[in-house]
Amino acid sequence: MNIRKATKKDFKGIGKIIKEEFSKPPYKEKWTYDELDKTLKGYFKIGYAYVAIIDKEIVGAIIIREEFYVGGRYIIIEELVVSSKFQGKGIGKKLVEKVESITKIKKIHTIYLSAHRKSKAFKFYNKLGYKESKQMAIMGKKIK
Repeated sequence: MNIRKATKKDFKGIGKIIKEEFSKPPYKEKWTYDELDKTLKGYFKIGYAYVAIIDKEIVGAIIIREEFYVGGRYIIIEELVVSSKFQGKGIGKKLVEKVESITKIKKIHTIYLSAHRKSKAFKFYNKLGYKESKQMAIMGKKIK
């Protein structure tokens, strides 16, 4: 497996995995390729990504951005996705470790992310030492 910084040429491969994996429970998202393209372009304007490649195929990706707020800089993991055919093989862990190593190099001390409590990702992040924040909650409101 090789991990490298993603480019716009990787959008199709990343989008394919997002479309497949996020259509499953608990997410049940119905992405179109046009929506994926727009979303990935938006992510790349504010951040960057790394892809995991096996036999010239993108099998996973992690999309991140750096932010600055009171108290310093931090990294936000926007998306982490691994093809179901390759889950449980350490690919997600390697992608997170890549981000953690970048964080250390840049002398950033905090990584934030969100995960659906009923998802495999929630258990995965807990296993890697990520904990729920006592200070923050993700909130939303649908505007009609």
